[in-house]
Amino acid sequence: MKRLVVTALFLLAGLAPAWAVEQAGLLDEGRRIARETCSQCHLVEGDEKRVSAGPGMQGPAFAAVAAMPSTTSVAIKVFLKTPHANMPDIILSEAEIDALAIYILSLRNR
Repeated sequence: MKRLVVTALFLLAGLAPAWAVEQAGLLDEGRRIARETCSQCHLVEGDEKRVSAGPGMQGPAFAAVAAMPSTTSVAIKVFLKTPHANMPDIILSEAEIDALAIYILSLRNR
């Protein structure tokens, strides 16, 4: 049993760099989607400060969304798949939704 656990740990350690590269790609893709699709209504960068709501900036800052205790990957994905009266009807693929969720959650604790 111990040998099986050690073998599994070595296999997982070998996969970690590939997983990190994949996550980084999804993070970059999520940032791109946020900038191109969401930035007219939301502050999408975590390190910027919104001075005022201003025209077109009705939505919460993504950093504020990320900081909410109820924000999880699943919660973001469900929200993005559900129509909302105060949001435009933006159609995103499953892959785009996954990438956007990863990006939003990356803003937590910045």
